[in-house]
Amino acid sequence: MMIIRSIALAVVFQLAPSLQGAEIRMWTSTSGTTIEAKLKKIDGEKAILITPKAKTIPVKIKDLSLADRAHLVEFAEADPKIITEVELGIPEKKSKIKRDSIKKHEKLMGFGEITDLAFNVTESEHFLVASTGRFRAKPLIETAEALWHGMAFQHMNFRQDWGDKKKIIIVTTDENVYAQLGEWYVKWIKENMVDKEKAETTAGKIAAVWGQVSGTSISIPEEQQERYQAFPRAKIIRVRDGQERNYKKVFSPFPTHLLAEMLISDQMGGISEISPVGYFTLTTGHAFFKEIQLAGRSVTKLIDADEYDDEISSSGGFESGKSWAKSLRKLVKKGKITPDLEKLLSVKSASELNPEQLVLMYSLAYYMQSNSSRIASYAKMVQRIESNNQVPAVIEMARIFGFESVEDFQEDWSKFIKSTSFK
Repeated sequence: MMIIRSIALAVVFQLAPSLQGAEIRMWTSTSGTTIEAKLKKIDGEKAILITPKAKTIPVKIKDLSLADRAHLVEFAEADPKIITEVELGIPEKKSKIKRDSIKKHEKLMGFGEITDLAFNVTESEHFLVASTGRFRAKPLIETAEALWHGMAFQHMNFRQDWGDKKKIIIVTTDENVYAQLGEWYVKWIKENMVDKEKAETTAGKIAAVWGQVSGTSISIPEEQQERYQAFPRAKIIRVRDGQERNYKKVFSPFPTHLLAEMLISDQMGGISEISPVGYFTLTTGHAFFKEIQLAGRSVTKLIDADEYDDEISSSGGFESGKSWAKSLRKLVKKGKITPDLEKLLSVKSASELNPEQLVLMYSLAYYMQSNSSRIASYAKMVQRIESNNQVPAVIEMARIFGFESVEDFQEDWSKFIKSTSFK
């Protein structure tokens, strides 16, 4: 399947500087359950919380999300070991979605005056799935919520940054509807972008690749944003003939990739708001890591919609989507591939990629999230990117992960690739 990797994302989040340990906040368990409370004190292996109704609740620290533990370390002087010396498992697979939190709307979602562009709407706590035909939205929306929980589990300010808005995911199962949606969007861009010259260029790029991809993003009209309390950008998933079966279970490869990339991109601030150096590598690697970690394989190819003349470039990993680690391990052990952080971070689009580089991006994301200590460092790096609007220099990145030099970081990364931990 193909996905547009566009630089048009523009959701900017700011770090809340006034956050204090004693403020009322939402606490999350490893299974995704939440409670609104403020911290009274830390008592041994428990955090003593007080709800707005003055009810005291003791919670085992080991049952709290990594983000909550980071909050305790930063604002309540807890022992850093609570985030560096724990077994975390895979939070997305531990999350539990409440059955009554998923519901269908009676009214359809429409776009413009095209009668065929009327979508069924299924709503969950953080998402709206707008779909056509008999598409069963529940597995997809459960995937989205599980990935959301994974982000909230790792990143201390993710929940606060997200707020009470919903992200729209548009799913088309009819090729005619998908084509009409593209025609509507091209027209909408030309009519609504203030810079008409830029509008023509943007619309031309979208029209050129629309029919070749299975996933992309579009802007949502303001009236739709207000009606559904939604973010200004929505994700598009194109389900082609015979592919419906791939969406009947939670964590299907392609939608998992698409939604994982969307969430990490939003948390970092969006490519249009930060320096592009390093951004493509980190978001791409994360998306492939989550696709393989949760679905067990990769089926995704990237298509470059930003830099092309007569050709549209595309890139994928090694031919077998189930044996990337095994193949890369052999190449690194034989010295045919040497992990180079600066070189890998310099890749800015799919047009520059080869399979070896893409799988290295996957290995980098895997390495940075392979244990609790590295995940804590990874969360700090993402927070740094969000607040500074740029990916840290390679030496700074190495130091975030506890290394004095880039060479030391690369040596440890290479050691990880050669180990049996890299699967």
